Amino acid sequence: MPRERACRNCRAIVTGNKCENCGSTNLTASYSGLLILIHPESSEIARLLGIEKPGKYAIKLE
Repeated sequence: MPRERACRNCRAIVTGNKCENCGSTNLTASYSGLLILIHPESSEIARLLGIEKPGKYAIKLE
């Protein structure tokens, strides 16, 4: 199974070397907490974190 990493720009969890969400290659394997958003437009947590697209996100980057 590929190792999951979090994008330092948008917090998206990805398995490749490039973020599919924002295109960044600035990724880290050091993160904690996992947030899965299905309807970010109606989520208070998504609004607080600035997330606009559905997907899997890290809560805290280390």
